[in-house]
Amino acid sequence: MSRFIIVLIFKVLITIPLNAQDLLVTSEIVSGNRSVAYQHLIDHTFNKSWSVNNITLFDTEYANDDNTIYFIRNMVSLKLPKSFKINAAFGIKNPGAFVTFTAQYQFRHSTFKMSYAIGSTYQNGLTLEQTLLLNYTPRLSKTMEGYVNLFVVVNTNLKVLDRSLQQLRLGVKQNTLTTGIAVNLDQFTNAVKTLENYGVFIKYNF
Repeated sequence: MSRFIIVLIFKVLITIPLNAQDLLVTSEIVSGNRSVAYQHLIDHTFNKSWSVNNITLFDTEYANDDNTIYFIRNMVSLKLPKSFKINAAFGIKNPGAFVTFTAQYQFRHSTFKMSYAIGSTYQNGLTLEQTLLLNYTPRLSKTMEGYVNLFVVVNTNLKVLDRSLQQLRLGVKQNTLTTGIAVNLDQFTNAVKTLENYGVFIKYNF
């Protein structure tokens, strides 16, 4: 499994043209009470309509390898009028491979950003997937901004909560570096299994 993950990441990286004007790369490390987590976003815009991105997450618990969380998603997006997008994605996450199709709405105003997506994911059966992203970066000084970021994903078959996660970040941003407090919450199979991680994060925009 580890070799497959590494090869998949490598293929995604080498197929993205390294045009700095159209490429966004962010990398984040969270060190918490339960685990250490690494995640990155690689986003490339081809033109006004088409873009691709890769999100990769590895969360490794200090004491129990059985609680390792992994998530790799490669997505193609088509921008529509009035801040809408349609997305098609594939990847692997606990417990295996998946494909996803979603419709997405994005709203931006000054220091506030919001994104909501809804669609279907197939991974050992169909689930309804909803994703919410809220981002607020108020200006604190000439060189520093506040940073509040909430990310939520919920998968359900309308009877059982199959998988959900919540990530909250509170901190400060200066130029390309952001740091602060991190909270990661994960629930599996109707919250029968839950994992919590509280700590600090460092995020860098390349």
